[in-house]
Amino acid sequence: MTEVIDQLLGVLQAFLWPQEREKQRAKRQRVIVAATHHFLRYGYQKASMDEIAISAGVSKGALYLYFPSKLNLLFSALAYEGEQYYQHHLAMKDLEWTPRQRLKWMIGQSFAHHETSPLSTKMRSQTSDFSVVMADYSQEGDTFEALRHAEIGLLDALIADLLGSSFDKAEIKIISGMTYDLITGLLLVPETLRQKPLSQFDQITELIISGLEHLTPGALLESKNGEAERSNPILADVSQKNVVRQ
Repeated sequence: MTEVIDQLLGVLQAFLWPQEREKQRAKRQRVIVAATHHFLRYGYQKASMDEIAISAGVSKGALYLYFPSKLNLLFSALAYEGEQYYQHHLAMKDLEWTPRQRLKWMIGQSFAHHETSPLSTKMRSQTSDFSVVMADYSQEGDTFEALRHAEIGLLDALIADLLGSSFDKAEIKIISGMTYDLITGLLLVPETLRQKPLSQFDQITELIISGLEHLTPGALLESKNGEAERSNPILADVSQKNVVRQ
């Protein structure tokens, strides 16, 4: 488990912190912190690189030396937030939890993401900013595809521990992919449309885990023509009880 979290942190840190002197790294960090403040206050499109440079106490030329574009700076700020988020996950390695408790904690952390990662939350909630960023996503796509792959790897490990050796690796990947999509979809629902705040999604967390525990080994691999997704108890439990509306 720790190895997977280390992989996640490695992707983020490789993107965030190139080889440089301590003084340069401190300046880079100062710019990221200033940028986070401006993105939170003004949004991505309205945030000014000139004002970010002034707030960070660097010249505009130095700013672009560290961050070649505003998109790169935004992704760096998001990665910095993500680094802190996943460092918190390392606490799991020192706790004698059951696989169920570890998975429940991780899903709970995802739903608490709006508190621990305010910039990421703002980007999801600002539709116009999100659209602009996604249109230019390919500029930084390799790094964030690697990050997404590592995030699903963490979910793979947690779900494999929960379900045990009766499920093979191919089926675990199908299950974790569905679970990842479900959690991500719930996070992307705008706050104005929610019937319950994310901080109170304990019931949904319990339903997701209960759905996983009721899966039958081999059932998803035997299903054809997309029937696996429709028969998946993870989705069925949530759909039948309309938990998002409770």
